[in-house]
Amino acid sequence: MIFNNGYPATYQPMNFGYQSPYQQIQQQSQQVQQQQMTPPTIRAEIIQVDGEEAASNYPVGPGASQMMIARDDSAIFVKTVLANGQATLDVFVKRPRTPSKPPFDPDKYVTREELDKRLEAILGGNNAVLTAESREDEK
Repeated sequence: MIFNNGYPATYQPMNFGYQSPYQQIQQQSQQVQQQQMTPPTIRAEIIQVDGEEAASNYPVGPGASQMMIARDDSAIFVKTVLANGQATLDVFVKRPRTPSKPPFDPDKYVTREELDKRLEAILGGNNAVLTAESREDEK
């Protein structure tokens, strides 16, 4: 039998409820990881209605919400009735997704000074191009 510090290698000392700070931190991190692993799941029953008026007239019990969609897919409605009987209707109009704007690329643009220099080179010193100083005087 192999001995480790005078004890057999299979010896497990009695713990009696004591945990080292390292064990406590390890258990807490495992608990946090387990909590993060389960995202919430929402299940909703969606009812087709003819329009906003039909959605507002749809019966919903006190303290409940009901999601509805227009038959032509033009809008989504969420009707919520509070415990005191007050009802609210949220309307979400569906629209096509707009394409995102391309990112700004400064290499595609020139400064005013670069443009003036290029025009000066093309026109060969012709006074048709205003210099920066003369533009400021005109203002």
